[in-house]
Amino acid sequence: MKKNIVYSVLMLALAGCYKVPEQKGFLSNDLYLKGTDTINLALGSKGNSNVAWLDGSSEPCLFTLENIRDKNGNRSEQFFTKYPYNTWIKPYDNKTDTTMALVKAKISTTELPPVSINPVNGMLQFLETTSNLKQPGDVYHVDVKVKNSYGEKIYKDYAKLKLTSESQPFIFYNAVVAIILVNGGGATTFTLYDNITDNDLQRHQNIYERNGKELLDVYKLSDEPSTGIKLLIQYKDADGKVFPAQDYRTYSTGTESYFDYAVNRQNTAEGAMIEFPMTPWPTRQDLLSYLKGGTMGFDKLDTAALHQGVYYDKKYPFLNPWPADSWGASKWFIRLRSKILFKESGTWVISCKFPYTHI
Repeated sequence: MKKNIVYSVLMLALAGCYKVPEQKGFLSNDLYLKGTDTINLALGSKGNSNVAWLDGSSEPCLFTLENIRDKNGNRSEQFFTKYPYNTWIKPYDNKTDTTMALVKAKISTTELPPVSINPVNGMLQFLETTSNLKQPGDVYHVDVKVKNSYGEKIYKDYAKLKLTSESQPFIFYNAVVAIILVNGGGATTFTLYDNITDNDLQRHQNIYERNGKELLDVYKLSDEPSTGIKLLIQYKDADGKVFPAQDYRTYSTGTESYFDYAVNRQNTAEGAMIEFPMTPWPTRQDLLSYLKGGTMGFDKLDTAALHQGVYYDKKYPFLNPWPADSWGASKWFIRLRSKILFKESGTWVISCKFPYTHI
């Protein structure tokens, strides 16, 4: 009996000297990306996925992209090709940053792949340079490596990416094409007033399709510059002749225009060219741009045809009735108010035709 007691005490003493190894963390086999199984990635779009569900894994976790495979299991190098990408490092001020050098001083250009992963929370991130990806319609499999205090694991099919057709390279919100009358005292009144509202989806589609049904035409001229935007603003008369670009200006005090958020204006025979080194543009994305042309005499406005087409045939809407003779209308000018956001780099054109004008 005494021997048994001594043996038990000895075993307890030995157990007290033994140190149980500390747990080095936990990395779940069931970690996954929250959200839908397949992410529809519109080419040319910017966005992100949801974050990872850690399932109790020890934090912090470090996420890295291990591979993106095509349907045959082969690595798709297009996702890892790096392209120049601009980011703001200081706030832009359109009132003081009036030259390209001043704007670029607030921008950092880095080489980045179109798809990346947030190393902290596992969120997949997509840049506008996804426009360089090929094979829309194909599905790609994303493998991710996760590392923490426990060790590291590869998670096959962490996400699936389906490349969809290109995203809209620009967004058209609204526009008003107008002719404004002026009298000898400088007072003004609107006559023709063609208003495409935010909710007129059919007319929006006319703009996107460029089917010739609208006075306004918005289109891309070239893919250069590859980063940033050039914009040609072009006003045409009823015969297709371009109004003198040197006369284009912001409508009035208290309004702004595309000119106020761009640099390097050049007046050309085709219109006024401006540029900016960053997209989306304008940087003020709720900008209503008010731009007018120069004031001209009635010898360049077909008032008889305007009366007939606008007030009798109702070919175009109007805001105000034609003023009485006593008001003394003697001159006129054109104005385009528009809200358009350009998401894709390149050279763009905003061209607008003003009926009944002949310069």
